[in-house]
Amino acid sequence: MRLLAAATAAFVLLSAPTYAQMSLGGGGQERDRTRYTEEEKRREKESERAYRDTMKNTQGASQAYDPWRTIRPANEKKPR
Repeated sequence: MRLLAAATAAFVLLSAPTYAQMSLGGGGQERDRTRYTEEEKRREKESERAYRDTMKNTQGASQAYDPWRTIRPANEKKPR
């Protein structure tokens, strides 16, 4: 009898996290919707356009940033 009680307790304790991940009442379906409103589509396009413009502007940097430029001299030869 003790073995049955221990097995039942172990089953309940191990299945509790799995049960907690399940949604009750279909609430998880609202979160995973794939349809966008016109406002969301417009915001997404503006965001993508701003991202592309930013990336285009940063790629044209002519000189790489060197945080140690004030510490070491610029004409020092690099050891091989």
